[in-house]
Amino acid sequence: MDKDSQDVHQVLNELKNKFQETRKLISSMPGIGVSPEQQQQQLQNLREQVRTKNELLQKYKSLCMFEIPKE
Repeated sequence: MDKDSQDVHQVLNELKNKFQETRKLISSMPGIGVSPEQQQQQLQNLREQVRTKNELLQKYKSLCMFEIPKE
């Protein structure tokens, strides 16, 4: 019985260490301290930036101010 108790104690300690490592990893993840509403706002802002940049890219492409090398 004593050996089983030691084995269980060892496994529990290993599990405890894994939980501690996981907590550290989670707390270091980017954005973990940002609320879901703030994340949605950031996402919306980034999407708007992408849309604007795509529009500018299309505008510059249509101006043909530079040559595109052909392969």
